Amino acid sequence: MENIVFLAFIAALCTVDIIAFGQFMICRPIFCAPLIGFFMGDISTGLWIGMIAEMIWINAIPMGVAVPIDASPIGILSTFWVCKYFMNSQEAAMWGLILAIPFAYLYRRIDISGRNFNIKIMHWVEKGIQNEKYGRINLGIIVGVFFFVARAFLFYVFAMVVGGWIYKGIYLQFPEPILIGFKKAWYLLPIAGLGMVIYNLTNVKPPFLRHHNHHHHHRHPRRNWNSPRFFHNRHRNIKILFLSHWDD
Repeated sequence: MENIVFLAFIAALCTVDIIAFGQFMICRPIFCAPLIGFFMGDISTGLWIGMIAEMIWINAIPMGVAVPIDASPIGILSTFWVCKYFMNSQEAAMWGLILAIPFAYLYRRIDISGRNFNIKIMHWVEKGIQNEKYGRINLGIIVGVFFFVARAFLFYVFAMVVGGWIYKGIYLQFPEPILIGFKKAWYLLPIAGLGMVIYNLTNVKPPFLRHHNHHHHHRHPRRNWNSPRFFHNRHRNIKILFLSHWDD
């Protein structure tokens, strides 16, 4: 149990890097999965799992208010489970990768609820600023980060223990054909992940290429300034502008 508490704390610190502090990319599966594997005594399995999770969910990045699935729990939990119960088992590693996905979605729901709580902290800080209680700024940051780490820590303790029981109990019931499929997936999933990386890279063009294509390959039709559609859009934009001004 002490090992689980320690690893859950390390996992929580890695998860904090997503938004709460840093952006050092230690939250990415390619880093945190081998890290857990190092502490569990099998860094190669953690590196392989982290590579698969990183390539498949490479575009799952929180931007603005969007909260995509977090790939960190997928790499961390699957590496922990296989190293704890079935060391050096490729089939068990693939089963852990599959089982970790619903836990990652569970953490996403927890994260959304936590952000809603952080909004209350933000309103409390803003009210304090209006009353010239500027000490609430630092206190609000500390409280927000603390609860961020706390909910990640409690989640990992729960997932490592309860998820581990589910992981081990179901894996021991798998028939031989499914285990053979897991064995093949160990080698095929990196190929699928590489395809995801190539697909995402082909959809990204440098700015100078976008500018070049814009001028040479796409000719926009001349606008009809008197058309009803243009008048409607102009009226809508003016309305939005004034509404935003009134809201202020």
